Amino acid sequence: MHLVRPVFAPHPKAFGRGRIRDLDAPAQPTSISDDLKLFAATFAAGFLFVSILIG
Repeated sequence: MHLVRPVFAPHPKAFGRGRIRDLDAPAQPTSISDDLKLFAATFAAGFLFVSILIG
């Protein structure tokens, strides 16, 4: 049994499969200071949010 679908619709077996892309350069490794800055900002925002929520 086939469902009616437009001519321009992709084949159902190709669903969820994107194009194959070439990755030229690997991603830059993050430094520990960047990770600490991100953690500190997230912690401060969470602390502020919970403080306002409780208060």
